[in-house]
Amino acid sequence: MIAGHIEHNHGRLYYETDGTGEPLVFIHGFSLDHRMWREQLSAFRDYQVLTYDLRGHGRSDVPSGSYSHHDDLAALLEELEIQPVHLVGLSLGGEVALDFAVEYAGHARSLTLLSTSLSGFSGNVDWNVHPEAGLPYAKLNWLNHEVFASARKVPAVRSVLEQMIYDYSGWHWLNDDPRERPEPPAADRVRELTIPILTAVGEDDLPYYHDIANAIAGATSSAEKTVIQGAGHLLNLEKPELINALIRQQTVAR
Repeated sequence: MIAGHIEHNHGRLYYETDGTGEPLVFIHGFSLDHRMWREQLSAFRDYQVLTYDLRGHGRSDVPSGSYSHHDDLAALLEELEIQPVHLVGLSLGGEVALDFAVEYAGHARSLTLLSTSLSGFSGNVDWNVHPEAGLPYAKLNWLNHEVFASARKVPAVRSVLEQMIYDYSGWHWLNDDPRERPEPPAADRVRELTIPILTAVGEDDLPYYHDIANAIAGATSSAEKTVIQGAGHLLNLEKPELINALIRQQTVAR
């Protein structure tokens, strides 16, 4: 395994890569980090796997000015010379994968979107964790948010979730986030994509994520939606074997 940082846009981005097969990139969710993909790393040893920490997460630097996650990803892939790639993202990670696909045409071979969010798609979920009361309080509120209700029921999953949230910098709660998104947003541009897209959502996840999966599947004939029974938001941790099989099916011979 090779681990390190690249310098891009006044900050360092942490990454880990291993293997020599088809390039497969895993993008974590908000407040999480590259460690959430441990259940996938051992299952994809025949791929060149890349995991990394989004800006403000894990071992990557916090933002020091305007930035975009999709441009960060593009810089990382260019530095490591591993494109085009298969992309797998959960929640915010899926949003980043879609942003990258619409902004960098031809650089993504397939998308596997797990419980994905979507740039330009609005919902009515209350995401306020009240950071004004202090970061420890905000982290506890976030851990107990309804989005993680299913994950909290599984001790091993809860343990991993707790550790990542505990280690999260909290920067995005404590600052005005200068993140830039594609314009027009991905919600208006999914229809442009012709690469294979699988959007998976847990049976017990929030309606918001089901609505997004439906919107993506309805926007282009290259996308399909699947519902994972007995699972919530953290699909790869709650149902690792099933998700691994779906990822392999999505990436083989593409």
